[in-house]
Amino acid sequence: MSNEQTALSEREMEILRLVATGASNQEIARKLVISVNTVKVHLRNIYEKLDVMSRTEATMVAVRQGWVLVPGQEAPAKAEEETPAAPELPALPVVERWPRLSGVKRASFAAALVVALAIFLFPSIVSVKSNGSGNGNSLEQPFIINPSRPYTTRWYARAQMPTLRAHLAVTAWGDLVYAIGGVGNEGVTGKVEAYDPKADAWASRRSKPTPVGFVSAGVIEDRIYVAGGIGTDSQVERVLEVYDPAGDAWEQRAPLPEGVASYGLAVLEGKLYLFGGWNGREYVASVYCYDPDADRWETLPPIDRPRGFLGAGVVGDRIYLVGGYDGATEFDTCDTYDPASGTIVRRSRMVQPRGGLAVIVVREYLYAIGGTWTGYLAFNERYDPRTDTWTRIETPIAGQWRGLGLAFSAPYVYAIGGSNGSNLSVNEAYQPLFVVPVTP
Repeated sequence: MSNEQTALSEREMEILRLVATGASNQEIARKLVISVNTVKVHLRNIYEKLDVMSRTEATMVAVRQGWVLVPGQEAPAKAEEETPAAPELPALPVVERWPRLSGVKRASFAAALVVALAIFLFPSIVSVKSNGSGNGNSLEQPFIINPSRPYTTRWYARAQMPTLRAHLAVTAWGDLVYAIGGVGNEGVTGKVEAYDPKADAWASRRSKPTPVGFVSAGVIEDRIYVAGGIGTDSQVERVLEVYDPAGDAWEQRAPLPEGVASYGLAVLEGKLYLFGGWNGREYVASVYCYDPDADRWETLPPIDRPRGFLGAGVVGDRIYLVGGYDGATEFDTCDTYDPASGTIVRRSRMVQPRGGLAVIVVREYLYAIGGTWTGYLAFNERYDPRTDTWTRIETPIAGQWRGLGLAFSAPYVYAIGGSNGSNLSVNEAYQPLFVVPVTP
């Protein structure tokens, strides 16, 4: 038994193994019948003892030490007192790890980082807008960088969604985040649940008339649009249903030219764009545009290859198409699509392929969250269109996480639901920006 393992208590080992499965703090608390605060205390102790700074790094140490086995890895030789069997995880990709630093060096580096951020952000208070699945909001109460607070993660667990479900539509309108439809433990659902970030609480709203899964949602003015999807009879739907959040009412609009599910969706200049997906027989490369003023669909030039489960987000006048899956291959591609000409331009590839991911845009950065069919999810990614580069960011769920939904309600991105082999009810808030307010 290594010195690292000897340093962990039996309870800390239990929590570390649950972290390695992707369990949230709330899920760990329920499993072990302890409070969430107790889980957080144990996690801090684990990070300190293993000399790591995140759940991902802790998981990698657990795998490397043999406390968690991956397929093809031989179990360690039995000791006199063998630890309980650990859950299996898919094989880890090669991920570079920063060299370990002493406490003094870490403190110096953190102080330097805070000064650099303050210099960069000092001129003004950042105004944050979302061009992804949300409607865009201002950052009314900026978060101040606090040098005394050790930021080891930007993810924060929030009140879980009442219904376990994946492949749902998630978007923000007004002060609320809406979770619509999806695939739950009882099958396809039309449930609509609204999350209030200020109260950290959920409430039921009027169900979608046509229950569907494998859908996305887009906001145009004061309405939420949900198109297509797979219905209760496993039929791919053509239906377009529109939700009025203020009146808590649904209405139907012009149906799609053909049934499609698992598409990428974006809203640009008041129009809805659907890319690729599954039509019930095969993956397609089709592109459809809906004009709400004319209540009419138009067929546009197709994308470069058939695929579904891709992400889409808008920066400027271009739609970015990210990742995807065609039943055999996950893609690491990132392309821009020009609706006016149908032109596709290849951009830098993601660090790893991702199918079933969710994409959102905040202040012209693309965030690719989740997305794993054949690989191991060890991190999420952020794309900077100005430099055409991808960088890794933390993930609150490791291993597998696909079919989730994203919404932005300032100052957080909310990642809701999805599947890691089982349907999830997670609600994880990610803080993409820290802001230093101007002092007169």
